[in-house]
Amino acid sequence: MDLEIVTKGKQLSENDRTILTYLSSHVNELEGVSLRKIAAILYTSPATIVRLAQKLDFSGYLELFYFLKNQYKPENAFVKATVDISIPTEKIAPSIQTMKKIYQENQDKFITIYATGFSSIIAEYLYKKLLVNGIKTLFVSAADSAGIISNNADNISMLIVISKSGETQKVIEKMQFSQERNIPTILFTGNSQSRAVQFSNFIFEVADERPLDSQNIKYNSFFGQLLLLMEYIVQEFTQEAQSK
Repeated sequence: MDLEIVTKGKQLSENDRTILTYLSSHVNELEGVSLRKIAAILYTSPATIVRLAQKLDFSGYLELFYFLKNQYKPENAFVKATVDISIPTEKIAPSIQTMKKIYQENQDKFITIYATGFSSIIAEYLYKKLLVNGIKTLFVSAADSAGIISNNADNISMLIVISKSGETQKVIEKMQFSQERNIPTILFTGNSQSRAVQFSNFIFEVADERPLDSQNIKYNSFFGQLLLLMEYIVQEFTQEAQSK
């Protein structure tokens, strides 16, 4: 599990991370187990676990536990392999129109796309989709130099970021930089309550059935739905852009 989903950028000690990893990995087995017993299993004190929960902005252990519990999906749970491909066209139309306007006023600049992990696969697809439609686009991943964005800020018309959790630190840093430089930022995410939202000008949310599965091991329609949403947005975006 990607602990950033819970830690939200906060620095934790190795002991804290061990505790949090155990709780998240065994959450379905811990309901009804006393805090004292959990502390004994982890060779720590109940007070240490409570302090960890408070450090993560929860009122105490129980609030942290139920947060993790609500994210949990049993491994043997039946998953209906269907995807709701309905797109809220009316809801997202104003954002698309504004993105078009930004592009039309800055056609000499690059639309820059940034993502890490599995999200970077979708980001590269979007990059190539825009390129074949004649739109100047730059794709940057975690493997690239940080200077690509920072040294070319004056040539970026908008920053598009993709983050399933909305808590990936490298993504947050790029968004903060863009906000400081007044670069419009578009966020595609599965978590509308994430830190990334506060640094976004436009947000496109896609349902994420498995928010704690940062390794993308289990079935999840998130990336499939995201790809369909992007296809629609590119179609709407390029239709008018190419007619200008």
